Amino acid sequence: MPYFASILAAALVFAQAGEEPTIQSLFEAGKYQQVIDQVSATEEPQPADVYLAGQSARKLDPPDLDAAREWFGRLADGDENPWTFIGRSASAVVDGDSNKARADAQQAVQLGPTEFYAQYQLGLAYAESRDYANAATTFEKATMMDPSFAYAHYYGGLSYYQVKRIDKMSNFFERFLKLAPDAPERPAIEALMRSVRR
Repeated sequence: MPYFASILAAALVFAQAGEEPTIQSLFEAGKYQQVIDQVSATEEPQPADVYLAGQSARKLDPPDLDAAREWFGRLADGDENPWTFIGRSASAVVDGDSNKARADAQQAVQLGPTEFYAQYQLGLAYAESRDYANAATTFEKATMMDPSFAYAHYYGGLSYYQVKRIDKMSNFFERFLKLAPDAPERPAIEALMRSVRR
């Protein structure tokens, strides 16, 4: 019953604001099961929503890696296009194959140079292989392509932190906190920001 109560509460908040929750807004608020449920209930979901359902499965507590592979596999099937390689790269990240993740994400960017999620997935693939310098610049490109996607700022901030560019890290994290005030990572990011300002 608490699960359904949380769905109703979230729906009520968005209804009061005069808008329905988007898959992206649910994802950025840490409502991972709701993302999966809504995408599952959609007859022909958009590729971006399928991708966020897969990412949500990874973020469940505990993570449901089989479900993540299934969601990403839906993208990887069919004719080759940017989403095919985004799905393949995301699956490779789940499997811990950072070389394949990076190669497939690079192919997605090559096929879809203006596709935000290709750039975002490439950033995740670089971060998976601990190539934080390339991850940081890739996430920065992603934020220029779609400034409204909070997690591009979040991972950009983490990557800049790893390469000790605290100035850039702070800018990315500040934007992340504005875009995703209910994100589960908020307390940790606020604590990190306080520690680097001392």
